[in-house]
Amino acid sequence: MTERLYYRDSYLREFAAEVLETSGDGAVAYLDRTAFYPTSGGQPFDTGIIAGVQVLEVAEEDQRIAHRLAAPLAPGAVSCRIDWPRRFDHMQQHSGQHLLSAVFEERFGLRTVSFHLGTESSTLDLEGGAAVERVIRDAE
Repeated sequence: MTERLYYRDSYLREFAAEVLETSGDGAVAYLDRTAFYPTSGGQPFDTGIIAGVQVLEVAEEDQRIAHRLAAPLAPGAVSCRIDWPRRFDHMQQHSGQHLLSAVFEERFGLRTVSFHLGTESSTLDLEGGAAVERVIRDAE
């Protein structure tokens, strides 16, 4: 089971961990603890560095978190660093989505059914079809 540090401190940028296990080729690492957020709830995974190796993807696997890496790692102690600009951008967009979704639902009865975070743009899918220009302006 991976201790999920991001639940206690979403602002944590660097941490120490232990690589407990790796995949056969070493390109997927399982840590005893992590601040790398996996893809979940419409929010993309974190990237960053583990022991000098780029983290390419982070995914939840049952009770543990898999960190897909650009190069193999061996078990042992490692230092880890989150790509902070990416994480902070995702945090801001996610918070903004909750606020905007609440306005669409409370003022117009339009429930959010999905949300996509992106580097260039983000989208909200609302139940009931496309929102008319007036509704969008009023929500803003």
